[in-house]
Amino acid sequence: MNQVTDTEKFLFDIQGYLILRGAIDGDLIDALDFAVVQNEAFDHDESWADGLPIVTAQHFIKDNNIEHQVRLNGLPRLDPIFDQLIGHPSILPYLKEFMGDPQLVNTWSISKYEGRAATGWHHGLPIEEYTVRNGLIRSPMLNVVTMLTPNHSGDGCFTVIPGSHKKNFNLNPQWKTAGLETPGAVEIIGDPGDVMIFTEALTHAGAAKTTTRRRTTLQYNHVHRDRACPMWDHHNARHYWIPPSIRKRFKPEQRELTRWMDYTIPDRSVSGSERIND
Repeated sequence: MNQVTDTEKFLFDIQGYLILRGAIDGDLIDALDFAVVQNEAFDHDESWADGLPIVTAQHFIKDNNIEHQVRLNGLPRLDPIFDQLIGHPSILPYLKEFMGDPQLVNTWSISKYEGRAATGWHHGLPIEEYTVRNGLIRSPMLNVVTMLTPNHSGDGCFTVIPGSHKKNFNLNPQWKTAGLETPGAVEIIGDPGDVMIFTEALTHAGAAKTTTRRRTTLQYNHVHRDRACPMWDHHNARHYWIPPSIRKRFKPEQRELTRWMDYTIPDRSVSGSERIND
């Protein structure tokens, strides 16, 4: 289990993000990438959500609604290999250090292909909710991005504006889409196995995809225990929830990171729930 250093805390606080190089070993990265490719290759049954009051989702299990991009939602329901990133020992200490009591909510993959346009700048947490008091960093929402393929210039990388989680001015409308011409913007460059952890108060986006190879990342979003409830984003809550029939294969620390799910809708037959480890 990694120990978060003073240098890392300092960098996270001034930047709003931290890069962990080689945090995930190559064999696991290959297995995760294989599972993504497999699940992108076929359509998924959405009928398990019939009758739920949360079926007006913005995203289905497999999304093709953006040109030159495929997104998969609710990853642990698709393959047990995705469990291994829940509470991964290279990541968990940072979640606890920067959140206090993290809970996993949403998980998804994004594969970009040549021609995918840049996205608009955005952030998922009000900047006033990122705080540091008495040496304790508290971000009520943290996103963990694992790179499965190269993330080099032109691959449609994350772009961020370092320090913008503390900004006092809104972006000028002329900079509404991700681009390095936006003042202070940088691309997050990395290789398979690298991980980026960032506060959702940080202004971020995706650059345009101009290279021919596929670029895939996994995103595991966490919120503090006090707001680990589907009501904050009810349109997509069915992708957050993992039923008991899947969670029973989790290790104790993984069940702890998803304990808010004990208080949600009961078990039912869902896509992927039959894939239970012995």
